[in-house]
This record gives sequence, structure tokens and C-alpha cells, in this order.
Amino acid sequence: MLQRQLDVDILVTGHTHQFKAYKHEGGVVINPGSATGAYSSITYDVNPSFVLMDIDGLRVVVYVYELIDGEVKVDKIDFKKTATMHA
Repeated sequence: MLQRQLDVDILVTGHTHQFKAYKHEGGVVINPGSATGAYSSITYDVNPSFVLMDIDGLRVVVYVYELIDGEVKVDKIDFKKTATMHA
């Protein structure tokens, strides 16, 4: 709802301290998690995580860094917005 209200393509949010990213209604919602792995009121089981975003025109690549069992896991999420033409 907030993404629609703000009319944004990328919404970065937080407060859960857990990484989450998903495509939604033509945009993407990202919760980078907690770089320190601080627990939240929801759960004590939190992996330290953060994201880096590479934005180039209509394309964004999100690199997710997450510490899992003592090893850094890196994932990549690629998102490209389709250009809209205005008459």
C-alpha cells in the first residue's frame, strides 16, 4: 500500500531486521535486514545482512550479503522496469 501511495518503483523498508525482497505491482520492495544481526521483537533468529543497489536507468541490480553459518552468502536480484510512453 505504501509503495502505491508514494508512487515509487523501489521501496526500501525495515524494522523486522530480516532480509526480504520481492517484486510487487511493477516495482520492488526491499528490507535489507540488520547489518549487525540484532534481534527484533518478532524473532531472535536473525542473520546479519545488508544490500547494495546498482541503479542504471530503468534497471536495478540488488546484491544481498547475508552471514549464514559463519559464511557470507551473496545473492543477486535483477529488476528492470518497462518503459512507459506518454502521449
